[in-house]
Amino acid sequence: MSLFSKISILLGILLLLFGAYLVFERYNPKRLEFEKIEQSASFASLLYPQKITIPALSIELGVYPAKITNNSWEATTRGVSYLTSSPVPGEFGNSILYGHNFPNLLGKLPKIKPGDEIVVTLDSGKEKTFVVKYTQVVIPSQTDILKSTGDTRITLYTCTGFLDSKRFVAVALLKEDLAQKAPNLNF
Repeated sequence: MSLFSKISILLGILLLLFGAYLVFERYNPKRLEFEKIEQSASFASLLYPQKITIPALSIELGVYPAKITNNSWEATTRGVSYLTSSPVPGEFGNSILYGHNFPNLLGKLPKIKPGDEIVVTLDSGKEKTFVVKYTQVVIPSQTDILKSTGDTRITLYTCTGFLDSKRFVAVALLKEDLAQKAPNLNF
């Protein structure tokens, strides 16, 4: 067997191993995590978000309750996860929603722009509309984005970057709060 054949076989094996690693990482729920986050008390609301809609991106997904257990974030591959230890969207504070960057989930989220709307439908049927204030790419150790806030907002994020090593974050404020603070502005 020639040297070229041996190198080709070795290269093929390495590429197969790398491909298997990428598939494993694609479905690894830990990749959505931030390194460490302080958990606040669980909110005892009877309402939960059921659906999230982003009209500008043609996204409409189910929302599933999730929690952090033993520093491991629960995540779903069926839609968007809602961190139950954060306020229900529309309640005062920072509601955390996250999902995989699969094309059928939040793969288009990095195309969202400030001013775009995000509508969260609660299980009561009531809709809460949020307006994107800003977007940001952060590393998993930048957990300030997930802390409690003095307003009514949602923080929606997904993975991004090489091998999903970063997080793309969209922060949106409750539209009715914005209208009250600036009644002459059209949203």
